[in-house]
Amino acid sequence: MKRFIYIFLVAFGFAGNLSAQVKVGVQAGANVSGFASSSSMPAESSLRMGYQVGVTADYEFSNHLVLASGLSFINRNSKLELGQNYPSGDAFMRFPNVETSVNYLQVPLTIGYRFHFGEGFSLTPSVGLYAAYGLGAGSCALDVKADDGEVSSVGWKPLQGNREHGLDGLRRWDWGGTAALKAIIGRHYTAELSYSLGIMKAQTLYGLRNSTLQLSVGYRF
Repeated sequence: MKRFIYIFLVAFGFAGNLSAQVKVGVQAGANVSGFASSSSMPAESSLRMGYQVGVTADYEFSNHLVLASGLSFINRNSKLELGQNYPSGDAFMRFPNVETSVNYLQVPLTIGYRFHFGEGFSLTPSVGLYAAYGLGAGSCALDVKADDGEVSSVGWKPLQGNREHGLDGLRRWDWGGTAALKAIIGRHYTAELSYSLGIMKAQTLYGLRNSTLQLSVGYRF
């Protein structure tokens, strides 16, 4: 693995003197997530809490550049209000309450710079990309409002992929940009604040993109 990273970095000109330090860790924490909308279709998102747990790996070089990655299990929750969009026969449907709870496996790849403040404290701001795959989602609440004003409360599975009760599901694959600030305390303990925003639309018609703010604590071996 270190040889692969070495070849990769040399090929892209990241390092001259590669005295790499490879550190593996574990971390867990909470997040608040919702959706950003990039469509003219009416969509309002409310933030809800979720959680994440995973493993991390980072590679620090002699010039203090840091290449970091890992693998996380992340639970994202949200609540949406979606306006009039989908035809059902001659009528249009509205969705005043749409809940989602989706579990993902997520892999980030970031590059940053580590600022060392003495022996026992450092800060690393970083930017990069992430890719995630939706493992599954249970039945979530969905309210459907017809033109006559009648509201039906039903269940739906956000990752089913097919249109359900007149509403398209979310894509399983997701990818986007991420930025983070990580503190290392006493060489082993970590705290990280990160934000990710989807580039791929999780749902096309409403232009929904995953938006997640995470706070994690962990331990580096």
